[in-house]
Formats: sequence, C-alpha cells, structure tokens
Amino acid sequence: MTPTEIRPLPNAADKAALKAIATRLIQTCPSLQDTAHEVASDLLKKYGITDLDPDRVYFHRFDASQSSSKAFTGWEHAKATPTSSMTLTQLVIHRFRVADQDNADLLDVYAGFYTAGPNAGTFDETNEVRLHGNEVLKDFWSIDFSSLYTDRLTAFWNDSGTDFRTLAKCSFLGKAVEARDKRQLSDEDFQFITTAVIGPITWPVNLQLLQARHPCSDSVRTLDVDQYTSTHILRFIVPKGRQIVYLPGEADAFQVLETATDMHYWMLLRMNKEDARQTFMAHFSLADRQDIAENITAIMNRLVSTWGKYDHHLINPKNQAITGDAFNWLRDSTKDAMFTEARLSLTSDGDLRKKLWIGYLSAGVKVFGPMAVVGWPVALPVIGASIANLGLNIDQAVNGNTAEERKAGILGAVLSGIDVLFNLLVIKGPGALEDIGAEVNAAEAKEMAELMEANAPNPAAAVTGEASLIEELTPTLPETRQSPMVPDHWQANELLEGETPGAGPGKFQGIFQLNANPSTAIMMDDLAYYVRYESDLNGTGHWAIIDPENPHSFRDSIPVRLNEEGKWQIVSRNGLKGGGKTPATAGTSTAREPNRAPTVPLPASEYDVPPQLKPHLEDGAAGSDDDALRDAYDSLDDVDAHRDFKAIRKRLYRDAIRFYADLNLPERPPIPQLNPNATAEEIIEKIFDHARGLVIGESHDGIGSKQWLIDNMALLARRNVKTLYMEHLLTDFHQAALDSFGQTGVMSKELERYLKVLDTGNMTDPLERDTFLGLVKEAGKQGIHVQAIDCMASYRLNGMDIVPDQERFIDETARQKMMNYFARSIIRTDQAVRGAHKWVALMGNSHSNTFEGVAGVSELEEGIGIRVEDVAEGTSHGIEVDPGKILPMSNDIFDRTALVRGDLRLQVETPWIAQSMTEIEALLPHQGMYTLKLQPGMTFLVHRSRNNSIVRTLIQNDGGRYYIERPNWPSVSGKRYGGIKALLQGLDAMGLKLAGWSKPL
Repeated sequence: MTPTEIRPLPNAADKAALKAIATRLIQTCPSLQDTAHEVASDLLKKYGITDLDPDRVYFHRFDASQSSSKAFTGWEHAKATPTSSMTLTQLVIHRFRVADQDNADLLDVYAGFYTAGPNAGTFDETNEVRLHGNEVLKDFWSIDFSSLYTDRLTAFWNDSGTDFRTLAKCSFLGKAVEARDKRQLSDEDFQFITTAVIGPITWPVNLQLLQARHPCSDSVRTLDVDQYTSTHILRFIVPKGRQIVYLPGEADAFQVLETATDMHYWMLLRMNKEDARQTFMAHFSLADRQDIAENITAIMNRLVSTWGKYDHHLINPKNQAITGDAFNWLRDSTKDAMFTEARLSLTSDGDLRKKLWIGYLSAGVKVFGPMAVVGWPVALPVIGASIANLGLNIDQAVNGNTAEERKAGILGAVLSGIDVLFNLLVIKGPGALEDIGAEVNAAEAKEMAELMEANAPNPAAAVTGEASLIEELTPTLPETRQSPMVPDHWQANELLEGETPGAGPGKFQGIFQLNANPSTAIMMDDLAYYVRYESDLNGTGHWAIIDPENPHSFRDSIPVRLNEEGKWQIVSRNGLKGGGKTPATAGTSTAREPNRAPTVPLPASEYDVPPQLKPHLEDGAAGSDDDALRDAYDSLDDVDAHRDFKAIRKRLYRDAIRFYADLNLPERPPIPQLNPNATAEEIIEKIFDHARGLVIGESHDGIGSKQWLIDNMALLARRNVKTLYMEHLLTDFHQAALDSFGQTGVMSKELERYLKVLDTGNMTDPLERDTFLGLVKEAGKQGIHVQAIDCMASYRLNGMDIVPDQERFIDETARQKMMNYFARSIIRTDQAVRGAHKWVALMGNSHSNTFEGVAGVSELEEGIGIRVEDVAEGTSHGIEVDPGKILPMSNDIFDRTALVRGDLRLQVETPWIAQSMTEIEALLPHQGMYTLKLQPGMTFLVHRSRNNSIVRTLIQNDGGRYYIERPNWPSVSGKRYGGIKALLQGLDAMGLKLAGWSKPL
C-alpha cells in the first residue's frame, strides 16, 4: 500500500457478527448422537443413576444365563461372550427388537445393562447397571425419539438456514484465498470460480457480500461418479476442457483437473485406497455411502476398465448444472442430506442399523468412514470445519467426554477461517495477501462480546427466522421410497436365450433352472437376473432377485412376482403376505395397490357414434377406412352409417365454432415459480398447489412426455390425482374397455391392439416402454382412471369439408377447435359425475395451450400446461417458462409454420433425438458407434462401420422376437431377442457403443 493510498479497514462489527453467527449455529446444530445421549442420560436419571455416562453403559444379549440371588435382575452370565452389544445411547436409536415386545419378561434373563464392555467375560452384580429391560422398553414407547430429533432438525434449519448459507460462502471464499496463496489456484482460476458463484468482490469483504445472493453461471455443476451424486461438491467447467473441484471440509479444498482423463484418474485415486475413500465419501449422502461401501469392488472394476479404454461415461454422467445461487444449493442439499440420514438411521431395517453403528464400536476411528460418524452433523464441513483439520475433533467426537468439548473443536476451526478472511485487506498480486489482523483485533473484541450477549439463545423463546425461509426450508421426509431400479451389476452372466423356463403352475413357473451357482434365474424386461426363493412369515414364499456377488445377503434382495401377463415385476416387501409388519428396506416400493372399485360410466355424449352404427364404423374409428369418411364420398345406399357419422362430425364442428365465437375464458391459476432443476415431486406439488389440473403437451412421437408420466404415476396417485385424460382415445369406441381395464386390471385385446398401432404410427419409444400402451398400463397399475377425451367425430377429420356461407376453404385449426371443445365437455362431465378431483391430461402441444388463437384445454379448464420436449443427453434446461417453439403446420399445403407454447417447458433427455441422417452422421464420429433410426412401422440399427461409412440395418420382428441379419456379426446375426433392449445389449457385448447416451436404457 502506498503512503497516499487509503483503503478501508475490515469491518470489525461484521467480523464479530459472523463469529457470533458461527458460535450460535454450531452450538444449536443438532447431532443424532448428542440427542440420543441426552435422552439416554435422562433415562438413567429417572432411575436414580447419575454417575454414569450412557456411552459407557452397555446393553448385552446372551444365549445362556444362570440365576443369581446377588444380581439386581436375578441373573448373571459367567464366562460368557455377548451375542450382541451396544451402548445405551445406541439403543435409544436402535430400539429393541420386534420380538422383545412379546417377550419383555425374558429381557432380564437373556440380556442386561452393564458398565463392562463385551470382552469382560463375566457379567454379574459387580458390573451391572440397575435397570430392568422391560421397564426401559416401556420407557422407549413413551419417547418418540424420531419425532424429537426431526423436530430439532426442522427448528435448526428454519432458524439457521440463512446463517448456514452465509458461513458456507465465507468458508468457500476463505479456502479459495488459501488455495491461491498456495498456488493451487492460479489468479485466473481464482477469478473464474469466485466470479461464477459470488460475482465481483470488493476487498476487504464484509457481511453484506457474504449474505448477498448471486445467480450461478452455467459453468457450475454437481459432481457424480457412477450415478452417485455428491451432496456438497461444486464443480467448475473452465474453458479448454479444464475442471476445478471444490471439496468443502478438505485440507486441499480445490483440485484442478486439466482433462476428462485427469478427472477420471483423480476419481480412481480417491476411491481406490481406504483412507482416501473414507474422506471422499464424506461428500455423499448416507444411502450412497452405504451402497458404495457394499459394492465398491464392482464400482472400482467399472472405473478401472473404462479408464483403460478412455471411456469416461461413469464420471459426471448426469453433468447437472447448479442454477440460482450456489450457496443456496449447498444449504438445501446439506439440509436434505441431514433429513435423509435421520430417516435412514431411525427407520432402516436391523441389518442396516447394525452396519451404521459399527463405527461407534471400533477402536481406531480417526476420519469419517464410509458411514461417516453417524449422528455427527454432516453440515459442519460445509461451513469450514475441514475434515483434515478435524482429526483432533473427530477423536473428540468419538471419545470426548461432552458434547461441549466436541463442538468446541469444531468452532475453533470455523472461527479460524473467519479470522483469515476478515484479516485480509486486499489481494495484491500473485501469491501475495495483505494481512492486517492486528489492526482490527481490539475493535473486534468489544463488539464480539456485545454481539455474543445480544445473540445468545433465549431458552424461553425459539429463535425466529425469515418467514419465507421457514416455508422454504420445511423438511419433506418422504413417506415411501420409489420403486427400485435393479442395479446394473446384478444382471446374470447367463445367456438364457434358448433355455426354457418352467411353464406349468407352481413354484418354478417362469423360472430358468441352471447348471450353475446360483442355479435359478428369470428374464425381466429382457434382462436375466439370478433369483432365490425366500420363505415368508406365514409359511408361503416368493422369488427375489439377488446380487450375484453377495447371493446370501437378505438385505440385498428385491422381491418379484409373475403378473397377470406372465411377466416378472418388482413388488414391495410390504406387499408380501406375512405374519407381521415388515419395515420397508432400501430398494423396495410401498406403492399402494390400485383401487379396483367399480367405475361409474359417463353418460353418452351427443357427439358419440350411436351404438347401432358402431359395427359399421369400427374400421373407420381405427383409421383404416379413410375414403368412406371423406365428405366427397357417398355410397348412395339408402342407409349409410358413414353418412350419419359425417353429419355428427359436421355438427360437432359447427358447435365448436359457435363455442369459440362467444368464449369467455375463466381466470387462470397462477403459474408457479420453479427452480429449473426442480424434481418431479416439486413440480407436481407446486402445480397442484395452484390448480386442479395438469396438462402435458407433447409431440406425439415424443418419449419424454410419456416417460415423465410413467415414472411419476405413483407419485401422482399419492397426490390424489384420480384421472388421466388422453387424446387419441375415443369415448365411443374405447371408453368401455378402459373402464373395464380400470376395474379388473385386464386389458382387452382390441384396446391393446389399438394402442400398439398408435405407438407404431407415431414412432414412440423403440424399446416399447415409454409408449401410449405403457402409459395406460401404468395408470391402471396405480389406480388412476384413464378417460378418453376424443371421439370418432373429433378425431377422424380426414376429408372433412368446411363450407360456411357456401365458400369452400381450409380451416387449419378445425382439429384444435373440435377436440378442445369436446375434451372440455368430457372433463366437466367427468368431474360432475365422479366428483371434483385432481387430474392430469396428455395431448398434443397444439391442444394443451392456446394455439393460433384457439384456447387450449389448460385455458378452458383452469389447468396449468407443461410442454415437454425431448432433448439430447446433457442439454436439458429442466423446467422453465416456455419460450415456445416454431413447428410446421400439419397438413398445410403452404408449408406455413406456427408457434406452440405452454405455460412451462420441461426438457427431458432421451436417447433417440438424432433422426435425420445429418444428425446421425454427427452423432456417430467413431467406428463401432451406433444408434436407432425410427421410420413408420420400421426401426433401423445405424452404425459407423470399419470403413467409416454409415450403415443401416433393419431390426426385424419375428412374432415378438427381434433380430438383425448381419453375417459379419455371427454372435448376434439371426439371433432372436425378447426385446430391442436385449438386442442392443448383445451389440454392447460385441464391443459396439451406443452413441449419445451414457445412462442405462
């Protein structure tokens, strides 16, 4: 600093205020361990035991006992080793076994509380704690520990969410300064990352800067490996392919990776060795840490094999951009992680809980293990309690005498980071930091004391945060888990084609019996899985998919059963019949059974084809008798069903014209503000907070719209959505079959055939999953009624002449007017007959919202319209206000275009975006890459050959068995596969690579 240059000193009041915030936050941050310790201490005091720490009181179980007149319980255990042990603190969380409820009188016989650990050898009056197991069991019934801890967690985030975000930002900036000083970050890198998440910085920093919000640039992403996403790592995409990773809580908080290969290798180093992996796992959720720990061998095999091939698809495959303020994301992600850990720790099955508590019984825990230190607040590294600097603090966390001692170590690290940042006057030049801490210490001391007194927690009144933040941070602990996806590495190494499953009724129906170990397998969704038979509590049993690497683990199994169609499907453990209530485990679904109550039929519409005419019009309704439906055609017969139909169609058109001429639209519901990367649950919740109806607009060949609805049908059902309204389905020809399907769960062959033709004609998902047929079936599975909103008159318009005032012209929006008007009448009738209820609708994007001046169903029925677009992997912008899209007008002889626009636009990533040959050429840059090209009634495999040409091969269908003819590929040529997905897996096994898609199909 030159003699004439005057810079402001760091604000001592801001520094003192920030330290006060840190002190208050760390002291109030709830720890599962500390809360359980508190409950256990109170329980001991209740029975007059005041001199024992519950962490030093052990609950042991034994398989034998001897009576003793000296022992408090009347029983002792000499020369015994407990069959299981835990501390009283752990018991508060773990609780007693289910069987103990019915055998409480035996707890004193085969279990007891002692001051000696499990290796003492003798357990009698010399080391017993005077507690009766049955009394402690009763006490636990009166202590709702789960609610107690969750309430504290909720209060903490409501009161301290803003402060947490401020400290997270302070920690980030302090670590960035430190990394720049160490030359781990260049000046350019420092400027890039701080600008990306903070914006311009004026030195010295102040509290206002740390509290300000700044929208991220597109360069800020999450980090994920093999589909596991970190809860609080920031990843910066720097020009020229470089990446910078921010690891909160680590000694070297920033890592600079020059290439994708470097990133892959760095991940390998972090995952390969136990110590490095334990530290790295502290950045992931508890569920992911558990899953990674159990599957580390398979994960490492995949990481190593792909690295050797320069294949980096397992590294950051999601590539999710963080939108909005980065520190808001850190706060919200950390909050969600804490609630999720609480839910898993307090409600998971006994096997998982046992594994969660191994860390507390191990003598040498020095760093966060794969489970972290369960109950130790995962929030703290994010605000500056670095993992490397917590070696001492972790010892205190595990072995310390008091919660105060444990938190004191954390607070010291955080306050030290605040000192570093606020004592920095200015960044002068490369590697040079100007520190003037001594000049502000005196002023700070006084103001810190005043602020500490003013901000001290008031035990008589809860600290109140911002009202909006309280609403924003209300926890959402899901009541159920979504239906599981079977892990990829659980697929069997057996090729079952050519093998025959058991065909007769009985235990082995649908089961392949193999000369292998495991010896039984099934085909589900065209994939082979090993299974075993598991006995239920009532003596019956079920088949379950197992992990080939851990075939005898009960936890690692997923129940399956044959459905009515003879296909295997995953079922919930709660859905299995048994003699008791089975807790839900990771990987099971608790989706409700569909409601099969009788469906109340709607009265026939005046535009429906009369019953006596239907037999003559079935071909026309199915789309195969177009000539007879043309107004210019007449059979000249005295009685002609087609003539009568055309009169109905003309009446519907004229009524629709009159309706739109005098239309007064109802008031629209407010369109919710959504984060671009909002989850489906958040989208659905916000939509139905504002409206009773959600209208999904699509391109009919789109996969993403149907995929999104199918994937979230169970969630919609839980949100009390009762009806799915669908375009293309006809009230007069399909509704009776839809009603029967909704009531019985059995779909008629005619309806299934129509839906398959609909999928073929619109070229929907070639894997035959995210289709119109799949959508109707999933709705039925979830108990959501499917209601047609088209009729033959609104749908079959080919050849209809419009002749108002004797002037022939083409009404380009006739279809929109007729279908929208008819759909409105059906929706209103349905809501009147079956009672007002929530609904979702799927229709073309020219019907969902206003198109060419014609009000859409969203506007007519006070719904909210989301237009869904299919996009390539890595290009989705999530959900946002719909900017609209210009599309060609269908059936337009003048090649005119028109704008389609919904209220919101949701972009869904799908595999088959490239369909023109120009797009496919760009998609397949390397030999051996392939994709699928769809044409009406045909699907082609397109690949880049060895001579660098693009080759198309027709995928043929032999009675539902798919194959290709390529003699140069003997391992797949002519071989029949149960589905296109299985065929593609055969190509992958040859060494070919699907282009443009890195996720499991």
